[in-house]
Amino acid sequence: MSPEMPIENNTFEDPLKKERLENLSKLFDEAEKTLTEKGRDEAKPYLPKVYDEIISLNKRSKEEYKTLFVYNSEGSLSEEELNAFNLRRKKLSNAIGIINNGTVRHDLYPDVM
Repeated sequence: MSPEMPIENNTFEDPLKKERLENLSKLFDEAEKTLTEKGRDEAKPYLPKVYDEIISLNKRSKEEYKTLFVYNSEGSLSEEELNAFNLRRKKLSNAIGIINNGTVRHDLYPDVM
């Protein structure tokens, strides 16, 4: 598990949550390793999986697009966990980038550059 992702003590009371958090951390690790070793095209498919899992753990739906990554107290993540995953998500998104007018942009989230 990445040292960037703190897991709350109460996580271990819920084995399913613990497993989901560990799986999400592993998914990030795989995406980052793939990006480093194979490049952005091979790493791109990881982003939707990362987004979907964070949204699911935070108990949001894609219809709530304006608040997808805003802390939801009814979700399975603590605010600290959500913030840590969001930071890692933004960094990964920037690293992979997006093609805009034929150029790869790596500044989708300038607040984490």
